Amino acid sequence: MAAAAAGGGRGLWGRLAESRIGRWWRALLQDYAAAARETALGARRRPGAAAGSLAGLAGAAACALTVPSAESFETATVEAAGALLLLSPGTRSPAADRHVQRLLRRREAGRLRYRNLLFLAVVYETPHAADAAFYPARCRYLRPRWRELPEHLLDVGFWGRWWVLGARLRDYDVNEEEFGGLPARLRRLDPRQLRSHRNESQFLEKFRPIALSPEEIRRAESEATAAAGRGEGAQRGGGAEEP
Repeated sequence: MAAAAAGGGRGLWGRLAESRIGRWWRALLQDYAAAARETALGARRRPGAAAGSLAGLAGAAACALTVPSAESFETATVEAAGALLLLSPGTRSPAADRHVQRLLRRREAGRLRYRNLLFLAVVYETPHAADAAFYPARCRYLRPRWRELPEHLLDVGFWGRWWVLGARLRDYDVNEEEFGGLPARLRRLDPRQLRSHRNESQFLEKFRPIALSPEEIRRAESEATAAAGRGEGAQRGGGAEEP
């Protein structure tokens, strides 16, 4: 009777703590507390390794949170097509135009697939549309294998952007086929050769007035006088020879 009275006096939380599920949760919390204490002690002993681990976890979490979505890929493709459409056919890059047109054709045919791989996303093409009902599209033995994914891979999304599409559109307003007739050494420019500030300053230099010193003015006048005298002498000499 006394034990029953004591058990009844503990209340609901006391009875839950002494139950099987209560003991299981208490043991679990004790294990987590012990693991946290060991982690804190290890971080105190090796602060560099702990900082590196935390940085790695933070980077992994940031990558997972910034994985681009399928809608962002579609938006980037449509924007790239619009940017290329504003350029004339002779100005736009043929390689960029072919890549974007390929993406648009696969998109219209329903052959684009998007996969989120936790830290990055991939977009690849499939032989058939998702709603195709004929046998080659439905038979699981005829579907592309995962080892064939690199052959059908179209883009990789990481850190909030699509890298393949961005690389193809880097110089989308430069028609590289126009330079095919140049020698090999002139087809590519070294980054050190691109001195736009120097080139612009040299271009503007020709519009500046020329300032001559007094000595240069006297020399120019004497040369002009001598040239005029030689011209008059030649004219007199030519007139004397006439009959």
